[in-house]
Amino acid sequence: MDLVLGFFTWIIEAGASVMMPVILLILGIALGQRFSDVFRAAITFGIAFIGLNLVIGLMVNTITPVINELVEVYGLRNNAIDIGWPAGAAVAWGTDVVPIIFITILATNIIMLALGWTKTMDIDIWNYWHALFIGSAIVLIGERSTLSYILAAASAAINMAVVFKIADWIQPDCADILGLEGISLPHTQAVSQALYSYPMDWMLNKIPGIKDINWTTEKMQERLGLLGEPMMLGLVIGGGLAVAARMEVRVILNTAMGVAGVLVLLPRMIALLMEGLMVISEGAHQFMEKRFPGREVYIGLDAAVAIGHPFVVSIALIMIPITLVLAFVLPGVTVLPLADLSVLTFYNICSILPNRGNLFRALIHGTIQSIIILYLATYAAPMMTELLGVVDPTLLMEGSQVTNLAIGAQSYTWIPFFIFIQFIR
Repeated sequence: MDLVLGFFTWIIEAGASVMMPVILLILGIALGQRFSDVFRAAITFGIAFIGLNLVIGLMVNTITPVINELVEVYGLRNNAIDIGWPAGAAVAWGTDVVPIIFITILATNIIMLALGWTKTMDIDIWNYWHALFIGSAIVLIGERSTLSYILAAASAAINMAVVFKIADWIQPDCADILGLEGISLPHTQAVSQALYSYPMDWMLNKIPGIKDINWTTEKMQERLGLLGEPMMLGLVIGGGLAVAARMEVRVILNTAMGVAGVLVLLPRMIALLMEGLMVISEGAHQFMEKRFPGREVYIGLDAAVAIGHPFVVSIALIMIPITLVLAFVLPGVTVLPLADLSVLTFYNICSILPNRGNLFRALIHGTIQSIIILYLATYAAPMMTELLGVVDPTLLMEGSQVTNLAIGAQSYTWIPFFIFIQFIR
């Protein structure tokens, strides 16, 4: 078992910028494409992913000090500390349920593709950790009984089957609004919001007055001119957050420029990434058309490829102070949002998809999303603390529980959890 876990750990630690080009190269060759074309496409994708991570790193490094200062300045105190999604991933990939669930997810995707139940071919193995975390929690509560392992595998199959279907469902909007042709997002934390943001948007369309408010990129640039451009939105939002945190002028200016840079650079990195993916996507389309006429296949990738739209970043930044306020006014919430506030971009992609980039409606969706995340992250804190104590006790904090917003963002995955634990308690 240690050898198997070591193998999975090696793959995860190699990172997406190394392993994704390898996976794409193997996939392209399997699809019958020329080696030289596929090799160039795979390397281009890897370089783009490095660039994407650098820009995301810039955003995290720019915003994190501001978040910490906001918490300090306004005396915000809760006792379940958000230590970030990497801790959740470490827990998920560090338990002995990994091989069972990994194989279950692969089998689920292959079977659904073969039967025509999904169009998504998921190659984003790093984000299997979402299903792995729920499975690990079931095994923990079931005290590692045989039944708990069976239920953990069943929960993974159900949760990933749902995410494949959601990814198929929203793919046309991803292509139309985010420019992701032939790409889907089987990323649980990013797309679970679609289950309520789309119905909610339908309801907003029925409300007089509300339905006519349309703050899109084009409308804002038309009305505000220079101030409506992505770089100016970044300057205003970044600088505004730093001012609210009462930071010195130098830091305010650095934050404003950093966020402006993120809003300009992200779309450039996404364009380069799509250049690399286009060859593989076309190859997959030709392969399916030749062998299964009329069938379409999407390449399933990490939601990082979807955050190039300026409003995805803008809504995430605006949601930082809103989420902090919600954490301290909502009854029963014990989470102190910190680390994952800097990656709210991933959790708010489906805030803009249903409304085609309407920032006003995205604020409504984002607020509802944050409320759900905070309550689920509060509920998960005791389990997260216990699991982390097994995997990496050094990350625990004396006198406090630990959690993260990420495990709250994968909302629907908790439904099988709540059902299955009734059989093992």
